[in-house]
Amino acid sequence: MKTWPFFRYFFGYILHAKTRQRLLFIAVVGLFISSFSLMVIQGIMGGLQKGLVTRSKSVHGSYLIKFDESTTESLEEIKEALKKEGAPFYAELEAEVMIKHKSFVAPAKVHGLDLMDERPGFLLDKDFQGLVMGSDLASKIKLQFLDEVQIIAPGVTDSLMGEIPRFVSESLSDYLYTELPEVDEFDIWTRVELVQNLLRQAGINQIRVFHPLSSEFRKKLEALNTEVPFRIVTWENMNEALVWSLNLETKVMLFLFISMSLLVAIAITSGLLIFYSKIRKDLMSFWILGMAQHQLIKLCFRFTLILSAVTVFLGGIAGYFSLKVLERYGHDLMPDIFVERQLPIDINFNHILLSLVIPFGISLVFSYFSFAHFRKENQSFVAIVRGIG
Repeated sequence: MKTWPFFRYFFGYILHAKTRQRLLFIAVVGLFISSFSLMVIQGIMGGLQKGLVTRSKSVHGSYLIKFDESTTESLEEIKEALKKEGAPFYAELEAEVMIKHKSFVAPAKVHGLDLMDERPGFLLDKDFQGLVMGSDLASKIKLQFLDEVQIIAPGVTDSLMGEIPRFVSESLSDYLYTELPEVDEFDIWTRVELVQNLLRQAGINQIRVFHPLSSEFRKKLEALNTEVPFRIVTWENMNEALVWSLNLETKVMLFLFISMSLLVAIAITSGLLIFYSKIRKDLMSFWILGMAQHQLIKLCFRFTLILSAVTVFLGGIAGYFSLKVLERYGHDLMPDIFVERQLPIDINFNHILLSLVIPFGISLVFSYFSFAHFRKENQSFVAIVRGIG
């Protein structure tokens, strides 16, 4: 007897028999929804996480070349190498400071930019006659355009005035809104000369690179013989807490999804146990017609696997095309208060693989439990036939 007619009988029994098993049908639908929803959830969460990482890298850079001390002598070789690689970068003198306006004081991080370098995209149209300040930071100290603010360096003092911290005064010339709270609440950009005057230091202390660098180029860069030692810090190392949080978010989402999928697994187990008990006499009919008992039992399990695989695959396809429709036509679904008004979509091979493997794996494990119970109860069709007689 061929395999396909046997499977067709199973499909017909599930869908058309008077005693068709609605519980098993519900389990099949549950598998479809599981694969579909996991694909959609991963695509949307991946898009949201990718959008956050992209915005962060556009401000912080993909790499940070940090010098052990501020320098002017160790720059040319590094800058030439980066230019040949075609990697956008800028040199800066960064310092942690306090800013004061009237009676308002707030901590901040000031970036003194060398304006001769290529400016990053988020600073291209900004006015560097004064300070370019994060919008939330300016709001925190009630600062408006052209207001004067003091930048205080607590670690640098003037002995002439009795060891008081050094400060410089400058006006606000532009705002910056990056949609990154850790930037908008703390960061200031200005000319490098102003920060050098504040700190009484010449040169710069780091270079931000806004381009992915190959491992070969990084090794070549690290091998440069500069007067001041430096190290290359990746974006992931600069934002370890954020990377850890995003990874935890993904793991928790998968854990919760697997936990909810166990409900589908219970339906699969119960549905299959009832299904196998209903078709027992039909299986004995196939055995009487000449099909071996071990082959019948093997075909039952194979049918279960094929049914699960086809259902999961169809659910994955439906989820994938739903994401494509959302990506193309899902304009401005979210309210104005959200950074991402459109649902961002990012789907890759790992997402697709997990969307198919997790539901199918759960189905496989619990289907095997039902099958093992069925095989144990039907070790001999001869005894069953005698029992019926």
